[in-house]
Amino acid sequence: MQVISIIILFVLSFQVMPVAVGMDIRKTPVFHLISGILLLVLGQLLLFLLGIWLGNSFMHLLSGIKTYVLFVGFLLVAVRFNMEAFKVRKGERTYLVGKSTTYIIPAIAQAVNTFLTGILFYFMPGELSIYLIYLAVFSFSLAVLFVLIKYKKLALSAISFLYMIAGGSLMAICLYFLFI
Repeated sequence: MQVISIIILFVLSFQVMPVAVGMDIRKTPVFHLISGILLLVLGQLLLFLLGIWLGNSFMHLLSGIKTYVLFVGFLLVAVRFNMEAFKVRKGERTYLVGKSTTYIIPAIAQAVNTFLTGILFYFMPGELSIYLIYLAVFSFSLAVLFVLIKYKKLALSAISFLYMIAGGSLMAICLYFLFI
């Protein structure tokens, strides 16, 4: 179950890519790039923690149907990833931002799936601190990688493809939860 949790966190970190690819490394000062990347990672972590807190508040009421809750919850997140893949390919879900203060809203908007998954992580065994470290490392690595990539149609196609892989992985995981 620990490996599945790590895979889920890795897939969730894909959400920073559309915002990161919109950061122009040639025109944006280094301070704005670094603060933008840190805001993306912080958005992921804060919404994950908020989801964990909310899940701890009421998910104990659903303990009897844990399997179905995990199946439906991760199915919904997988469907969202697949729907977003088509929007990213068209350029609708990418953000061209310049100042570090303009990264806050896109960072929160991209982390909604992380919030939903944080609620579901009530049922996942493991240490919260380890999950936060994995999510931070994965999100930071992908944000830095995609800041270095130019904002072109090929980058959007790559992000869209990775979103489809993420959706497929989450579909497989939700089927796993259904049959355990």
